[in-house]
Amino acid sequence: MPEDSDTMTTEAAKLLDTDHRIYIVASGAGAGIQKILWDVPGISKVLVGAEFPYAQEASDRFLGFTPESYSSKETAVAMALEAYLRAFQPGGAPPVGLGLTGSVASTTAHRGNHRVYVATVTDKGCNVLEAILVKGSGDEARKLDGDICDQLGLTVLLTACGLESGSSGSRSNQDRVLVYDEAGFDPLPILLQHPLFMTNGKRQKAPSNGNGLTLFPGAFNPPHLGHVWMAKEHRATFHITINPPHKPPLTVAQMLQRAKLLEGFPVLFTKDDPLYLDKARRFPGAKILVGVDAMERMLDPKWGVEIAPLLQEFRQLGIKLLVADREVDGKVQTLDDLKNAPPDLCVRILRPAQHLGMSSTKIREAAVVL
Repeated sequence: MPEDSDTMTTEAAKLLDTDHRIYIVASGAGAGIQKILWDVPGISKVLVGAEFPYAQEASDRFLGFTPESYSSKETAVAMALEAYLRAFQPGGAPPVGLGLTGSVASTTAHRGNHRVYVATVTDKGCNVLEAILVKGSGDEARKLDGDICDQLGLTVLLTACGLESGSSGSRSNQDRVLVYDEAGFDPLPILLQHPLFMTNGKRQKAPSNGNGLTLFPGAFNPPHLGHVWMAKEHRATFHITINPPHKPPLTVAQMLQRAKLLEGFPVLFTKDDPLYLDKARRFPGAKILVGVDAMERMLDPKWGVEIAPLLQEFRQLGIKLLVADREVDGKVQTLDDLKNAPPDLCVRILRPAQHLGMSSTKIREAAVVL
């Protein structure tokens, strides 16, 4: 049988010994975790917030999109990803996002199995637990299933925070629940199904072309005021390739952190388009914001790309390059300084003087996050 509430509260109190920022979301089953955590005095030390999106429209609003199934492993992971995003704070304690969803006993018997999915996302990765419950119906079965889900969720949360669970209930009670753990689950395909983070909290699929789109490619590690000015001035979408050349690929946690740092602007994550030409081919018709230093490298054949065919393909794809002034080696460089820049493809962007010398590299070296 599931453990009593006092035992669960004692287990939850272990979280006070950790240094984390926790956000939990449970749709239906598992919602009792909120009460268990709230019963721990001082839990605000680690608990950032909790959500209970029970109706479908509430789940859609939390996720930013409509999932294919509201009770699935994929939806639990998507919930955990959003919970991690809400838990993350620049310079704060390590975030932990937990998502729980499932199908449990109701007033009448269901046709399929009763399954529960619990997912956690941390800086170290994503873990998923799937539980198959003994089918039942009625008030008693529903309460029992709810208690089991609360306990499973708490146990998974403790594990995500690096704590041992002293729980002896549902995991060992095989006559009531069968549990499958999946450590090291890859959430990237789930995140990339809706890789466009909108300013209104919605998540969308990647655009099929670049018509009407101004892309601002970069790593933005971290973003600075110069980036913000350019994006705002040109209503641009920050575009981050998650596997850039000559750098390690971004983890899912790093992607979510970058989305949080760029909150208030649309942010698009894509894969396998490291070069500007790759981006142009994926989003024909787009305007692309670049710094003059990047434009200079693009026009230098020593990087291994033939310039004439590159520019001709840009023309065929309907690409416009918006080229921003930059301070390079203490001197302001503009598009006018690039003698081989094609005027039919390039437009000069006048960047404010106070932003000319800003650099993500300098910010990282100074250990400052804006």
